[in-house]
Amino acid sequence: MATWNELFLDEKNIAVLPQPEIYKFAKKAEGIFPGEKLKLWDFCCGAGRHTILLSSLGYDTYGSDVSENGIEITKKKLRESNLQAHLKISDMTERPFQKVKFHGVFSWDAIHHNTIENIKKSVNIIHACLEEKGLFLVNLLSTKSGSYNKGIKIETNTFIRDDGDEAGVPHHYFDEKGVRELFKDWKLLCLSEQVNTYIETENEFYRTNPFSYTKWNVIAQRIR
Repeated sequence: MATWNELFLDEKNIAVLPQPEIYKFAKKAEGIFPGEKLKLWDFCCGAGRHTILLSSLGYDTYGSDVSENGIEITKKKLRESNLQAHLKISDMTERPFQKVKFHGVFSWDAIHHNTIENIKKSVNIIHACLEEKGLFLVNLLSTKSGSYNKGIKIETNTFIRDDGDEAGVPHHYFDEKGVRELFKDWKLLCLSEQVNTYIETENEFYRTNPFSYTKWNVIAQRIR
């Protein structure tokens, strides 16, 4: 069974370029908290591409991940760029920055890699860590994805893949009802489902795929 610590030992599993959505998310948070020094948390930061981006833009940046190798790679890249961030090795069901209140938290291509119970724990932790009106950006696997129902089913809508680089890694898929249930205590500023149907691809096309996959995109706000 693959672990994220093992996966990050292979460079092919490390995404390099940051997503433009994260930059735009930070700017949205600036608009909600004008004039404040923003504290932003890269939740499940992996090898740190977004942590490094936000640190380079001058934000008070935090990153956490269960993978010790991922955190070490992030530290190395920060040193090489003469940047700083607060980093912790932490499972997604833990609260590594106990006393910090964040203006924004984001999790890109990560939080759905768990059971629904643990995903709910993570979302509750993030809610507790946010300032009032603070934002959470996350993308989630959709039940309309071509990879849905593949692997070993361990609970409703959760499957452990038995092939590929993420063999042994759980994948939880959401329908709209599931997303709304997950964020029932939040104000949804954006709920969108991006559906891409791949009609034909070459073998292992996913390794260099320039396009997006079928996922939910969510921006939620803490209102109390």
